[in-house]
Amino acid sequence: MGKPLYSKDFDLTKSIQINLNGRDIETDSNVSLISVLKQAGINLPTACYHPDLSAPASCRLCLVEVEGNDHDIPACKLHLQPGLSIKTNTPRLETERRHNLSLLVAHLPADWGGNLTEFGQWLEQYDIEVNNAPLRYVRDVDPHPSISVDMNKCILCTRCVRACEEVQGRFVWGVADRSDGSHIVAGFETDMLNARCESCGACAAYCPTGALSDRKIIATRDITKRVTTTCPYCGVGCNFDLLVDTNNAVYVDSNPNAPVNGMHLCVKGRYGIDFVNHADRLTTPKVRQYLLENKTRNGSDRGAWIDVSWDEAIKIVSERFSKTLLDSSGDRCAVMSSAKCTNEENYLMQKFARQVLGTHNIDHCARLCHSSTVAGLKAALGSGAMTNTMQDITENANALFVIGSNTTEQHPVFGSMLRHAVNYRSVPLIVADPRAIELTESATLHLRHKPGTDIALVNGLMHIMLKEGWHDSKFIQSRTEGFDEVIKVIERYSPNHAAKITGVTIAELEQAAELLATNSPMAVIWAMGITQHTCGINNVLALANLQLMLGNLGIAGGGVNPLRGQNNVQGACDMGALPNVFPGYQSVADPQLKNKFATAWALDNQPCFISETPGATVTEMVDGAGDGKFECLYILGENALMTDPNLNHVRKSMAAADFVVLQEIFPSETSEYADVLLPGASFAEKDGTYTNTERRIQRIREAISSPGDACPDWWVTSAIAKQILKSTKRVPTGNFASWDYANASSILDEIAAVTPSYAGVSFTRLDKGDQLHWPVPSVEHPGTPILHIDQCTHGKGIFHAVDHTPPAEECDDEFPLVLTTGRVIYHWHGTSMTRRAETLQSLCSQSEVEISAHDASAVGIAEGDSIRVISRRGEMLAKAWITERVSPGLIFGNFHFPDEANINNVTNDALDPKAKIPEYKVCAVRVESG
Repeated sequence: MGKPLYSKDFDLTKSIQINLNGRDIETDSNVSLISVLKQAGINLPTACYHPDLSAPASCRLCLVEVEGNDHDIPACKLHLQPGLSIKTNTPRLETERRHNLSLLVAHLPADWGGNLTEFGQWLEQYDIEVNNAPLRYVRDVDPHPSISVDMNKCILCTRCVRACEEVQGRFVWGVADRSDGSHIVAGFETDMLNARCESCGACAAYCPTGALSDRKIIATRDITKRVTTTCPYCGVGCNFDLLVDTNNAVYVDSNPNAPVNGMHLCVKGRYGIDFVNHADRLTTPKVRQYLLENKTRNGSDRGAWIDVSWDEAIKIVSERFSKTLLDSSGDRCAVMSSAKCTNEENYLMQKFARQVLGTHNIDHCARLCHSSTVAGLKAALGSGAMTNTMQDITENANALFVIGSNTTEQHPVFGSMLRHAVNYRSVPLIVADPRAIELTESATLHLRHKPGTDIALVNGLMHIMLKEGWHDSKFIQSRTEGFDEVIKVIERYSPNHAAKITGVTIAELEQAAELLATNSPMAVIWAMGITQHTCGINNVLALANLQLMLGNLGIAGGGVNPLRGQNNVQGACDMGALPNVFPGYQSVADPQLKNKFATAWALDNQPCFISETPGATVTEMVDGAGDGKFECLYILGENALMTDPNLNHVRKSMAAADFVVLQEIFPSETSEYADVLLPGASFAEKDGTYTNTERRIQRIREAISSPGDACPDWWVTSAIAKQILKSTKRVPTGNFASWDYANASSILDEIAAVTPSYAGVSFTRLDKGDQLHWPVPSVEHPGTPILHIDQCTHGKGIFHAVDHTPPAEECDDEFPLVLTTGRVIYHWHGTSMTRRAETLQSLCSQSEVEISAHDASAVGIAEGDSIRVISRRGEMLAKAWITERVSPGLIFGNFHFPDEANINNVTNDALDPKAKIPEYKVCAVRVESG
C-alpha cells in the first residue's frame, strides 16, 4: 500500500505533478490541496478551515473528487501524491456543497446580520437563504468590553477553539454537550474573562460568522480606507490594518500577511488603538503666560497655559535655546528623544543635539530598560542587540531559557509563540523568575530565585555544565577568548553555594543545567528582570558567558535575545539617540567618526563642533535640570514623572528646571513641569519606520490626519532646528547638514547614507515587501536575521568573569519586604496611551500590588483592601491582590497609574555604575493597610 492520503509523514521538499481539473500542474508535496487551489485561483467554500489552524475537515464544504477513490475527500486534508487526478467543481460536488451549506445555516436566525462575514459571502455566492430559526441563546450575554458573543450565529466550525489553543495557547473555548445540543462555551460555562481570557481577540478574528466579533467594527459599516502599519506598543513589532471610517476614527483588523505575527495580536494591539481619537489629544501649541509677557517665572509656579501659533511657539523655543548657545554653550542644554517615535524622528533629535546645539547630551528611555544590555553585549560580542529572530527561536530552538522576562504580559504575541513551541514541539522551557508569572504554567521547570541573584544562578548552572563536560570545547577554542578567567570564578559556584545565594534547590539547578545544555540549540531570552539592577551589565555578561560556553551563538535556534520593551527602543538606539554613539553605534570618542559626522553636518563651510566626550544620560539630565547644570531641556514623548525611579526626587528636580520644552500627543504628567507644550502626531498620522526587538525594520503609514494643528515630530524638530540656526547666524553647508526635508522617506535616505548598518534600507525596499533585519550594508543585501554566524561583530567572543553582588538596598527590620516592579498585560509603559484606550482601562482601571497571603495577614490586609507601600524614598497606595504569584517576603507593583498610585514613588534610583540604569527590580519596603 502507498502512503495514506491523510498522512503527515511525507517528504517536505519533493516536487510532484498532479492533474487538476484536466490540467497538469507541478507543486510541492508539503502543502495541502486547498493551498494549491488558492494559488491556482480556485476558491472552494470553507467554514472550519483556516490556513493558520489545524484542519478538522468537519464542515465538508471543500470536498473534491479524486480519481480511483470511492468517496470524496476534503481538500484541506488531502495529502498530495504524484499522479493524483483531482476534480473540484463537478455538478455533483456543487450540489453537495449547497446541501452542506444548507445544513450549516439550519439554526441561524433570519436577522443574523452576517452578510458581510466570510461565511455570509459563501451563502451569497451559493444563493443560500438563512432559515428563520428561533433564538437558542441569549444574545451578547458575555460582559467582555470588546468582544461580542452571540452563539445564535455559531455554526460549530470550532475555529475559535483552535485559534485560542493553537495561536494564543490559552484554551478558553471548548465544545459542550453532544449532537444537536453541542455548543461553544468559555471555560466551564462561564464568561470569557473568568475563563482566563487574555483578550487577544483571536477567536473573533478567526470566526467566519460573527458569532464572536469586535464590538467596535460592528458599530460602523462606513469603512473607507485600509492602511497596513506597525503597532505602536511593545518591541515585537506586529503589523495590522487600520480601518478608517467616514468620521476619521480608526479600528484594527488582522493582516494575515503580517511578517511577525500573521493574524495574531495582543489585547493592546487589537483593542488599544482608540487613544488616537481621544478628546485629550493636544491640538495646538501652548506656552506659559509668563513667556508671552516676557516675565521671569515665579519659582516653580509656571502659571497658565496659553494657546499660540506654531510660529510663536517655535520663536519662543528658538530664542531660549539660542540665548543659551550664545551666552554659554550647548552643553547647558539636554535632549530626551523617544522610543515611541520613528527612526527618522530619533535620528533628527540626535542630529539636533549634535549639530545645532553642539552637545552629546542626547538620550532616551533605553537608559531605563536596556542600556545594560547594549553595554554588556557590546563588550562580549561587539553588538548590543538580539541575535536571532522570534520565528527562528520558536521554530528551531530545542530548549528555551527565559530569565527576567514576563513574556506573555510584556511581549504577548511572542509569549504565545513560546507557548506554541512548548505545546506543539515539546521544547523544554526553563523560566527563571522570582514570581510565578503566567509563563511558568507552560514551563518544564520554574527556577524561583531571589531578586538580584541572577549572576549566582547563571554561574551555578555553568559550574554544573562544566563539571559534566557539557560545554562546547571546539567553539570555545576557535571563537572565544578569556574562558580561563571565567572558569576560576564559576568553580566557586558549586550547587550548594549557588543554592544558598539564590534560594533555588540543588536538584532544580542540576535539572535546569542538564535540560539547557543537552538540548542544543538553546535560546536565552531576557528583559528588564535582568537589566534593571545595579549589576545589570554583569547580569548580561553572565548570560553571554553561558551561550559562549555552550556554543549557542551564530546558529539557528540559539543566541542571546533581549526583548526590547517599546515599539522603537531598538531603533532609537540604532539612530544614535544615546550620549556615547552616533547612528549605527559609531563611537563619539573615535576621532575619525567624529570628523565624519562633523563634515556631513558642516555649518558655514566648516565641520560643525562635535566633542569626543560622551554626554549626559537621562538620569543625569533629570538631576542636572534640578541643580542648574542644564538651562534648557527638550523632551520628545518621554514621561519621566511616571517612569523614572524615586519620583519625589524627579518632581523636585523638574519643578526647579529652568526651561522645559515637551513635545507630546497628550498632556502627560510631565507637562505640569513644562514651559512649552508642542502637539505631535500619533503613529496613525505619519509615515516612518520602526525597528523591532529582532532588528527588523518596518514601515508605519499615515492613515488619518492629525487633530487640529498637531504635526509629525520630524517636522517640529526640523522647524526648531532651522530657526535656531537662523537666530545664531549659521548656514548648513555639509552634504547632510540641511533641515529641509520633504518627507520621512528623505530622512531615511540620509540615515542610510551615514549609517553602515542601514545603508541598504529605504522606503522603496520596505514598501515592496523586503524583510530587512540590520545590518543591511547595501541595497542588494537581504538583511541579517541571525548575527555572529561566522564570527562575532568584533571578532572573537569575549568571556567576562563576573561575580554575584548584592542589591544596593537590602531588607531590615524597618523595611522587611523586597519590592520588584514591572508591567501588566493591559497597560504599557507610562500609560499615556493605554489609560486613554477604553477597553484597556476597563480591564485594568487601578493599580494593584501583588502580596502573599502570609505577608497580607501579618498586617491585617484582605483581598481588595487598600495597601500602602513605603520605602526610604516615598510611598504609594494601591489595591491588594493576595496571590501565590509572589512568595512570602516579596511584593510586586506596577508603574502604570499616576500620582500616589505609582510604584515609582518608592523605587530605588541607585544606578549601575557604567550603564547608569536604575535598580527598579529590588528595593526594601514595608506595607501597611491603606
